[in-house]
Amino acid sequence: MRRLFCLACLLLAFSAWAQEGSRRVIIRLSAEDPAAIVEAVNTFDKAGIVFTMERTLRPEDSPEMKSALAMVSWKNNELVAAVPDLPSVDVVDVTPQDMEVAIVEALDDRWQVKTPSVWKKLLRDEARIYGGRNYYVSSEGDDAADGLTPQTPWRTLEKVNDAPLGFADTVHFRAGDVFRGHLDPQSGAPGQPIVYTAYGEGDKPVLEPSWDASSPEDWVKVGRKRWKCVKPSANELGNIILNHGAKGCARKVDSPSQLGRRDLRFCWVRDEQAVYMVSRRNPGARFDSIELAEKQHIIDETDCHDIVYDGLWLRYGAAHGIGGSGVKGITIRGCDISWIGGSTLYIDEGGRGVRYGNGIEFWSAAEDILVENNRLWECWDAALTNQSNIDGVVQKNITWRGNEIWNSEYSYEYWQQGDGARTENIVFENNLCRDAGKGWGHAQRWNPNAAHLMFYDTTAETEGFIIRGNRFERSVNCGMRLFNAWYGSMTMENNEWYIPCHLILRYHGRPTSDLIYKNPDHLDRTHNDSEAEIEAQTVEKPLKIRYSRRGLRKFNEMFKN
Repeated sequence: MRRLFCLACLLLAFSAWAQEGSRRVIIRLSAEDPAAIVEAVNTFDKAGIVFTMERTLRPEDSPEMKSALAMVSWKNNELVAAVPDLPSVDVVDVTPQDMEVAIVEALDDRWQVKTPSVWKKLLRDEARIYGGRNYYVSSEGDDAADGLTPQTPWRTLEKVNDAPLGFADTVHFRAGDVFRGHLDPQSGAPGQPIVYTAYGEGDKPVLEPSWDASSPEDWVKVGRKRWKCVKPSANELGNIILNHGAKGCARKVDSPSQLGRRDLRFCWVRDEQAVYMVSRRNPGARFDSIELAEKQHIIDETDCHDIVYDGLWLRYGAAHGIGGSGVKGITIRGCDISWIGGSTLYIDEGGRGVRYGNGIEFWSAAEDILVENNRLWECWDAALTNQSNIDGVVQKNITWRGNEIWNSEYSYEYWQQGDGARTENIVFENNLCRDAGKGWGHAQRWNPNAAHLMFYDTTAETEGFIIRGNRFERSVNCGMRLFNAWYGSMTMENNEWYIPCHLILRYHGRPTSDLIYKNPDHLDRTHNDSEAEIEAQTVEKPLKIRYSRRGLRKFNEMFKN
């Protein structure tokens, strides 16, 4: 009976989802001009629509073409040719000349546009049935085995990603093992989630998409104190972690001309797919471990639902630890997430790179989420965040509870914009947050602005937003930053603050509608922000509340509803 009920729920959910758009579409771009490809990436990004290409890299390609195709590869993950025929999904071919027409049609007719890999995942979900099985994965396993017992485990993440998992299946990774690559999760069903967890005794199993360059043979000297890694890196490099963080990490610059002779600076050169680093001697002889973190999420759960991650360690991803949009019914429990971020999200008009780096991010639509009892540290940006700038998006029923966070630029970040967007029932409670801004990314940022709570401009209708029972200890800049006047929708209660020598709150007093300049990063060009732009839209008096007994009283009074 329960199974029939769950299948009925799935059919109803799929029917409602299918009615949202008249067509399921993969948009395939054809172009040979690298400038046109770059323009397409920017145009489709601005519209919030994805596209893919079948054009692959060729040996004779110019550096400009290599650079352009690398942008497409990151955004779209998979070529159409690499995916089997997908029933009920149309492939719409466009050129740079007609792409804007396709975008208008897609928006007007509400196409369901996804990447090939996501469509493959969604269509696989439709055919999935109850499984209820246990699978095992070990670094000493064999992908040709059945994976159904600890004695016959699979070996790789690739096998896990391709396996036709059923509802209520559980994938167990052996404790203490390291699995290189990323996890491509599969959806469960209401009440029958797919679970990714650990088995055996020892440390949490590690999932890491980085690659190892720890041998002296991995590096060749190309100049005074300058070394080149002989292993090519097709994707942008965001960080180099030394001795698993015990020796910190290298400092990223944008080009070889910026390397200079300062020890442990590095750059990634797209045209060469090469990594250069300054070191007083061979890095492979100097450090026991060198991990090169490439631009990818460790777990990309876009359009996934009903999943549990329990007791895993995710590390060395140069985008996000766990990222994705359009998620529902996700539980993340007892996981460790560390050394996250550093790759380029986009380049602003000032030529500065805004970088990835959230430990756990829910972007765009998200609901029925529980994130509890995890540990997160050394995240370039926020350890935890839910955020969006998409029209009509709803984020609701998200609970962040009992997590321990340290050495991240922000412990928790929230903002939501977009016409008709709504946020409801968000709870951040009983978390321990320490040392905001003391992580690896703070000194490398062009906009260092550490805070335990970072609330950028929010214009979404917001209710049931609760911050309670947390302890916030030390910050390089301030305890909390609040950009505009939506705080009347927020409940702050029973939190402990210990932010000596710094502001407990910095409030900018901006409006909650009709913002002239919305992009949050653009307001943080320096720690002082873009003061003229902020002041031009101030609707309430800006505040800088110092950490003191008097300041705490003033702070608490501000949030009394």
